[in-house]
Amino acid sequence: MSNSESYPPEFRPLMSEKSTETGLDRSKDIDIPVIDMEHLDMEKLREACKDWGIFHLENTGIPLTFMSQVKEITESVLSLPFEEKRTLFGVNSPLSYYWGTHTVSPSGKAVTRAPQESSGHLFEGINIPLASLSRLLALSCTDPKLESFRVVMEEYGKHVTRIIVTLFEAIIETLSLELSGDQKMGYLSESTGVIRVQRYPQCTESPGLEAHTDSSVISIINQDDVGGLEFMKDGEWFNVKPLASSFVVGLGDMMQVISDEEYKSVLHKVGKRMRKKERYSIVNFVFPDKDCMFNSTRYKPFKFSEFEAQVKLDVETHGSKVGLSRFLSNP
Repeated sequence: MSNSESYPPEFRPLMSEKSTETGLDRSKDIDIPVIDMEHLDMEKLREACKDWGIFHLENTGIPLTFMSQVKEITESVLSLPFEEKRTLFGVNSPLSYYWGTHTVSPSGKAVTRAPQESSGHLFEGINIPLASLSRLLALSCTDPKLESFRVVMEEYGKHVTRIIVTLFEAIIETLSLELSGDQKMGYLSESTGVIRVQRYPQCTESPGLEAHTDSSVISIINQDDVGGLEFMKDGEWFNVKPLASSFVVGLGDMMQVISDEEYKSVLHKVGKRMRKKERYSIVNFVFPDKDCMFNSTRYKPFKFSEFEAQVKLDVETHGSKVGLSRFLSNP
């Protein structure tokens, strides 16, 4: 099987596009803040959240040997034939396989987009609701590939959950907020935590993922060394240079509300990549509980389920997410 045959059929003509473009514009490289999780500097964390909304997180305590396992199993599964992936993660699976859209609900369903002039969202992925991994056990027993994937993702989820709890509590401390245990559980709901493993073809004229903010509280990105992740700062797009053995942390829309806009959700995209390599990423989205209520001086009170429903409606009718501006107290 050729490598292209593991991709969705509609990707294949785009993957064969010819271009004279030589790769990333290195003049747009920028060093984002680096936060050491072993020795948290609260002032440095506050500045990273306030001035950037994105930073590297290193020394997370995850063994490098295990991270190699994660990389190996995700690349192996995403490299399976297209139809096999559709079958493995079909209607009987709690996990779902998606492609060609940048808007996927926490349940893993791709939201149907209104037609747009731009079609720049060239990637595929597997949506993994952490609370549903145990349900995969019965299906995976007869398939070694699926069983290995389940075991590794379950362990990875435990590591990332530990990181999220520590990081969220530190960010809340930088805001001098006092939250009850119930509030913290609502913001970091175990029932809505999602991991998405994604693969982008070798770079073509089509960008990988168009500009957007995440609906999450926090998003933790484990990206490879291919590059292509970009974010906006002060009206300009910059490349996030890969940093070995670290995660990229991006603040989401719900953190913007929790902080009453002291911290902003980061606008980001995946643009041009290195031409001769695929790009892989593993993203953990920390979503609130659906009934979690948000109150802020800048926004009308809303439940997270209401925010999700509005995002879905906007994507279906306008082709893209509108986001928090829909909920402003004084638009």
